[in-house]
Amino acid sequence: MATTTIAEFMAQDHDRLDDMFKQFQAIKEQNASKARSLFQEFLTGLHRHIVWEEDILFPVFEAEAQMVKDHGPTGVMRNEHQQIKAFLKQIQAKVAEGNLSTEEEEEGLLQVLTAHNVKEEKILYPWIDNCVSDEERASLLTRMEHLPPDQYAGI
Repeated sequence: MATTTIAEFMAQDHDRLDDMFKQFQAIKEQNASKARSLFQEFLTGLHRHIVWEEDILFPVFEAEAQMVKDHGPTGVMRNEHQQIKAFLKQIQAKVAEGNLSTEEEEEGLLQVLTAHNVKEEKILYPWIDNCVSDEERASLLTRMEHLPPDQYAGI
């Protein structure tokens, strides 16, 4: 495995998803079909990323930090995930009906997502890395890499 920390692994996925969304934004005026495909790939990838956090990383962090679920930083992150999913649904609905005028929804999504990613990359992921042993970290990364699509597709 090339990456050794959860922070590195998750930041790389943030970058991959950000690039995909920028491609969607850049191409939607010229190629609606390609834009729809890119958005669907972005949507699936972001859903997978959220499941990695909520189902794999957050429970370990909450246990290690002796934190009650949905309180503290993971509670804030889950709340922001709900906001992110709401914007994704709005964009997805428009894209599905062939309406690629999604600038307002994109702006809302990016506002939440940008601040969200910074908090995760600067605070939460390093905190998780510090809470777990090297063996636990390797196990978590393996679980994330092998998460079956039925656990995140279509959420």
